Amino acid sequence: MDKERVKELKEELNESFSDAYIRNAGTLIHKLAEQFYKENNLQGKIYFNDDIFSYCLIDILVDLARLKHFHDISRVNYVKFIAYTASWCLKRKPFQIIEGCEEEYIYINERFALTLLLQAGDCYDENVNYYEEDRKDLVKGIGQIYYHLKYRNTNPQTLELFLIGLENGRKMHTVK
Repeated sequence: MDKERVKELKEELNESFSDAYIRNAGTLIHKLAEQFYKENNLQGKIYFNDDIFSYCLIDILVDLARLKHFHDISRVNYVKFIAYTASWCLKRKPFQIIEGCEEEYIYINERFALTLLLQAGDCYDENVNYYEEDRKDLVKGIGQIYYHLKYRNTNPQTLELFLIGLENGRKMHTVK
């Protein structure tokens, strides 16, 4: 990207976000990626490309800035932030396969997006003791989401709708 374009993007972002917000957003996503990398023992199989991640972060923030401007809102909620993050990670693919890696890692960026969505939806906790039938249904549902991330159109709006649906489903089944 040339210096003039970088300057334009920086100015556009600074109209919508403080430097602290930009830095914190990048740090948050990067920490989530590092956690995913460690939890999935990806050392020697996958590497996280920081250059691709930088472009991914720019795309996320530019989209969110335009969204804020279009809807005349001052803040973007966490659901939108994660939906745009997952979408751009699926497009840019910051996790890269090391040559000779096993087939199971072909969809590593989709697995990362799935992790982001499940974390944001707060819908799966390995420490919770689910009934066996509920656990099977949950695993099946997660498999269907993963399939969607691999083979279907995954724009930020569909991912946001997924997260809103999770939240609404949880509210409907919460006994007060």
